[in-house]
Amino acid sequence: MIKTVQRLEFENVFPEEELQNILHYLGKISKFLLLDIIGFSNTREQKNFDNFFNNQDVQWDIIQRVTKYGRENQLPEPPEVVSRESSLRLAEIILANRETLLDGNSNDDKDADEINIFKAFLIINKEVNEKQNFGDAEENIDKMADMLITMSFSSADIGLFSNTDLEFGKLLYTTIVKFEYLLKFLQSSEDYQYLEKALYENFKEENIEGLNAQVKLLLGTILKMKFDNNYKLVPEKPEHIRFLNTLASAEIDESDDFTNLKNYPFYKIDDATFSIIDYFFAVDKFFKSVRFILKDAYNTQHNLPEKDGSFFSFYNMQFSEEFLMKRVLDDVFHQKYIVKRQEADTRDNEPDYYARHNNRIYLFENKDILVAAGIKSSSNIDEIKKLLKKKFLKDGSRAVGIGQLVKSIEQIVNNEFPFDHYANNKNSFTIYPILLVSDRIFEIMGMNYILNQWYLELVRDKLGENYNPSFIRDLTFIDMDTLIYWLPHLKKKDRNFKDIIDLHHKAMKKVPNINTPSIQEGIRLANKSFYNRLSPISNRFSEYKFPFNLLVDKFRDVLPE
Repeated sequence: MIKTVQRLEFENVFPEEELQNILHYLGKISKFLLLDIIGFSNTREQKNFDNFFNNQDVQWDIIQRVTKYGRENQLPEPPEVVSRESSLRLAEIILANRETLLDGNSNDDKDADEINIFKAFLIINKEVNEKQNFGDAEENIDKMADMLITMSFSSADIGLFSNTDLEFGKLLYTTIVKFEYLLKFLQSSEDYQYLEKALYENFKEENIEGLNAQVKLLLGTILKMKFDNNYKLVPEKPEHIRFLNTLASAEIDESDDFTNLKNYPFYKIDDATFSIIDYFFAVDKFFKSVRFILKDAYNTQHNLPEKDGSFFSFYNMQFSEEFLMKRVLDDVFHQKYIVKRQEADTRDNEPDYYARHNNRIYLFENKDILVAAGIKSSSNIDEIKKLLKKKFLKDGSRAVGIGQLVKSIEQIVNNEFPFDHYANNKNSFTIYPILLVSDRIFEIMGMNYILNQWYLELVRDKLGENYNPSFIRDLTFIDMDTLIYWLPHLKKKDRNFKDIIDLHHKAMKKVPNINTPSIQEGIRLANKSFYNRLSPISNRFSEYKFPFNLLVDKFRDVLPE
């Protein structure tokens, strides 16, 4: 269900006090608590205003203040103080100002610690809330989609749900799979040896096998730590400390998108102790972030300037599309009777992947794109939509993504498709257009809905009277992680993928007939309808049970029984 909870701000709780700079409050906190708060976002059951303090007099005063604010403003739900985003922002500020806050810190007052860290969270909440101020949005599906995209886009890579265990397990498994594919790609050609060398040397390893073992050992350890609700790591062996040192930095600056925390997701508390700043950032380091290590090596090898983007064209085509996507989709459509893309005299508008089973056609366009931190964290729906149209619909005069899918549909409908001659002999094909993305930040509520509206507008315009929704299906928008995660199920029967897509499309279109005399019940039903229609495809297959032994198998060669 769609549920909004207000984050408390300083003025809500302490209206009589003059607000100071956040460093004023952090400067009154002990070094022990400041260090302990780094990694706090990883823990379950975050504290709130009603259980924050050990001093019962202070706790009672805060409860009375918040209760008064809630009553005066008629809050439907209890407000919150701590969120994962606010915890990460607080950790970033502490690390960026470590000399001021940590060096020579002799503070030692537990009551002062608690009230000042509480006030620091309230100050950060105002900053977060301002990014999500939507004004008086109309209660309709399009406005709701815009709102949910704006709310989720900046924080989609730190987990979208209060309980992140399932999301994290999915991310961990799919990251290992993608990392293994990346290593195989780098070893597939002598031309890539310099990239392979740059990767393992960046992590102070002597070869790619050593790097692979360290990564798997660390990820297996992180999985256990998350299960134990722990975020402090004390490695015993020198080689493990050496590896972790490459993941921690002595210099952290504040940034729009936690960029520095993503590059260095560990903090070295002392010579023997490391704190995981964020579980998701730690795992992402070994796929999303390594491309930038490879980019530096590529630019050096080809004598290119630092800001040259040629590497990303190479990486997106040679690895993301031709290597990773092809192998994953070949696993999905592994049956011998599935017809794949045929060779043609032209490559104009060639689909990135094509599969046909009898009269059912799957068209894929693959997009591995980067989002500038400023846009990602802007919470500006106009800027986000501008980016989406450029990357997924039309870039200048060039059709991309959705535009390419519609062109292929036109060719099939007009019997002019050069990549499957059989498709030119009939007019009764059911076509499933699928936009596949590499980054899970796009797999959020409202995204498939918005992109499908653009797709429907374009395909109806291009096909005219030849458009038939019974044969030309809606757009399916899916991320690579979800495909990999579902692969054990998708491989079992050729119709399993189709069934999930059909379920997704049905849910996107379902508009309930709300007939109730109760306003509250009407709101609840409308809210449920919004949730169902705007959910990404990854939310549809809730009954799926991932075979956990596949994850365990990934660690058998590095972890003891």
